[in-house]
Amino acid sequence: MTIADGPSSRRGRPRDAAKDEAILMAAGDLFMDRGYESVSLDAVAQAAGVSKATIYARYADKDALFAAVLRHECEGAVSPDSFRPAPDAPVRDTLILLAKRFIDLVTGEKAMQMNRILVAETNRAPRMAELFFETAVLSLKDRFAAWLEEETLQGRLNVRDPHGAAWRYLGGVKGEVHLRASFGLPPVEPARLEAHIENAADEFLRAHRPND
Repeated sequence: MTIADGPSSRRGRPRDAAKDEAILMAAGDLFMDRGYESVSLDAVAQAAGVSKATIYARYADKDALFAAVLRHECEGAVSPDSFRPAPDAPVRDTLILLAKRFIDLVTGEKAMQMNRILVAETNRAPRMAELFFETAVLSLKDRFAAWLEEETLQGRLNVRDPHGAAWRYLGGVKGEVHLRASFGLPPVEPARLEAHIENAADEFLRAHRPND
């Protein structure tokens, strides 16, 4: 199934940005509180202070709205611009920055709340987990892989398998940090977290050093 990339682009009066934000915020709060299956577009409209027609003018259905909420949350922590650094930005600095933003994304309060909801509703509402994976996880990994491919073309890295390398780097970075957050344990100390991220970046650079 193809997910809509975002709000519809129907012609008409200019979009009201305040209503856009109200819809996303209301929908996000309801999805977090009640779970995917229990939330109706009527409830979102009421909470956002808009009509259901206003929601349908932007999103084809609840799947599209849920995907937009996930995209909004993800891009608040890891924006698409994060994967388009300045041409002269050192690769190491970019890897460290992306790792920090990715950790902020996956260990944030909303992310952990969403993780608990997904685990609880996997059997009853599998589409919720599918949308989360497609929108929040795959899109971020794909942007990272595209950046790795571009850096390889420019001769600053040598990554033969950008998608596999992206999975390995992101998975390795979150490791203990995410597990601690998932179990409600005290977080990794800031100094040790900083060292962990820098070591991960250095190991990645050694593994994908450009050919001489």
